[in-house]
Amino acid sequence: MGPRKNHHHRITAFADVISTLAGAIFFITIFVSAAPARCDSALPVAKTGLGEVHGVVRGNVREFLGIPYAAPPVGALRWQPPKPHEAWTGILDTSHPGHDCPQMRFLHRGMEGSEDCLYLNVYSPDPTPEALPVMVWIHGGTFVAGAGAWFPARNLAARGRLVVVTINYRLGALGFLANRSLDASEPQRISSNYGLLDQQAALRWVRESIAAFGGDPHRVTIAGESAGAISIGLQLVSPGAAGLFDRGIIESGPFLGPLHHTRTLAEAEERGDRFAAKLGCDKAADVAKCLRAKTTEEVLNAIPAHLLEAGELPWAPIVDGHVIPQQPAEAIAAGHFNKAPIINGSNRDEGTLFTAFSKPITAEQYQRAVNAQAGKYAGTLLAAYPASAYPSPAQAAAAALGDINFSCRVVKASEMLSASVPVYEYEFDDPEAPNLSYPGARFPLGAYHSAEIQYVFGSLEPRSVSKAQRDLSDRMIDYWTDFISFREPWQRFDASAPKILSLAPDAIGYESDYRKAHHCALWDSIR
Repeated sequence: MGPRKNHHHRITAFADVISTLAGAIFFITIFVSAAPARCDSALPVAKTGLGEVHGVVRGNVREFLGIPYAAPPVGALRWQPPKPHEAWTGILDTSHPGHDCPQMRFLHRGMEGSEDCLYLNVYSPDPTPEALPVMVWIHGGTFVAGAGAWFPARNLAARGRLVVVTINYRLGALGFLANRSLDASEPQRISSNYGLLDQQAALRWVRESIAAFGGDPHRVTIAGESAGAISIGLQLVSPGAAGLFDRGIIESGPFLGPLHHTRTLAEAEERGDRFAAKLGCDKAADVAKCLRAKTTEEVLNAIPAHLLEAGELPWAPIVDGHVIPQQPAEAIAAGHFNKAPIINGSNRDEGTLFTAFSKPITAEQYQRAVNAQAGKYAGTLLAAYPASAYPSPAQAAAAALGDINFSCRVVKASEMLSASVPVYEYEFDDPEAPNLSYPGARFPLGAYHSAEIQYVFGSLEPRSVSKAQRDLSDRMIDYWTDFISFREPWQRFDASAPKILSLAPDAIGYESDYRKAHHCALWDSIR
């Protein structure tokens, strides 16, 4: 156990130093844009368990935006599990999205959003037949950024003949703070994972109310990317999510696999102590009361300095013994999870988004960093990812970073899950995927982290893509729709002879050298 833990720290440090040299981007999410369409005069009305709502019709899609699914988590409800929303009288206007959850503005100073943010959005074809399959989208953003409204789903709902729900959930410290004082104030001693509990509350709303929007509550697929996909992996092992979904789509979500360790409650509470000290609440007679009295902006800014210096993500879900009872890898291996068919996949060039915006590094700097951090494995890693084999040292770092943190973890998850449930694995591989959200990259991003979302949602900008790319988007929507509709989308993953569907323009087909291309045997050997 000792040597294995040391190997874990060494290789994690190697990944960290690559991220640090490259200036890793923490706000990993993509804006899916679509031009607003004409609003028809007839307003669609749906009756939920809490009251009636009216939305709008845009083209051939009905939209109900900003539907509350839980009480606003403000005041005394901050850092508590989500509570039921009160019923309303009359018809609630849901023609506009609700507030985003609080987050720091990407590349700008200050914050945006409101703690009154537990809203979801529903998109369905117009007219809407009954009992359509449902996809619930959980957004990414490394658990500190993003919102459901950033992903308009009208094109996906129309082509797929689906009901699509996009949700908000609490982010950052407001969603994932663990603190001993907060523990003591809860009967079940729930601390942290409030964002995961929000997701479960939204899924309960879907089970109870989606029929009013034409959805089938017995055909619910949860889908997400990056942090959203990790969330789905965690919901697989959460007892509280049992019965709330029927299938899952995990896009670039390394929730288990080599080198992966979900932080424990004890580890998170140590960070929570530093957080309370940062806000000046550590010596208060009632720490929880002091924390709840702080402004939203004070909470968002109170990131312990040592975490920023280490380049670590400060807030994320944890193994708390309740919402997440044990390490996900252990639960999956033991068969202790909510069994459901899964689409699981990643992108060919996952690491480029993390290295393409940094200051250039030289081959010497790259080699020194690997030698300093990877110990006896440095030579092996440099042989697998030599700077000379890539257009720049940063691209060599990107390849290593993508393989260790995404590609190899994703295939490991498929290997473990496929022992118990049907798994369908893909690799998105458009080397010229449009990049409309991340200007200023120092080199081509290729099939970068989050690039596939615009294909799945059908939001490619027609003037900036080829016919082959548009066709790929249509095929991906059809694959996803087949799965969500309880049909076989493509050949199942078999760990003994893995075939992974490569999604490339004019070149969709199975690849059998995935592990070799991503050096997964190497990463397995040194974990």
